[in-house]
Amino acid sequence: MKALRIGLLLAMVIAVAAFVVADDKPWFDLEKCEMCTGMMAQEGLMENMTWDHYLTKNGMMTVTTIADGYKEKYEASHKTMMETVEKLKAGEEMYLCGFCTRHGELAKAGVNKEHFSTKAGKVSLMTSTDKKIVEEIHVFAQKTIDELAKMEAANGDSEEG
Repeated sequence: MKALRIGLLLAMVIAVAAFVVADDKPWFDLEKCEMCTGMMAQEGLMENMTWDHYLTKNGMMTVTTIADGYKEKYEASHKTMMETVEKLKAGEEMYLCGFCTRHGELAKAGVNKEHFSTKAGKVSLMTSTDKKIVEEIHVFAQKTIDELAKMEAANGDSEEG
């Protein structure tokens, strides 16, 4: 029983430490993050797509819309990102921003991920039946929503008008 408590405590410390480490980095680092640079390499893509996140009862939903004429660039960036994922899985060390670091940690924690193609882009779900994991997904999603709002405000972007 004591070993179980120590194991649980150690797991909690590692989870908190991983989140703190991710929090020390910029949440988004589009210039340096080796995952994000796949999107940045596609000229005009970032200006011609939207990326919205929503909290759901059991996790989060991401809705990506891509303007006509940019879907091939989006697919090329996605391919580059998946190649980066494979390198990470193989143990290659890479710099990742806070968002990408935390996203990877949640994937390793066993979240359920579903992806759907739409006429306008993609919809992704990250969910769990474990209440603690759902809480972690919600914290991740809210941080992402908040950081995207900060970026939009800094760039003078607005959802309205």
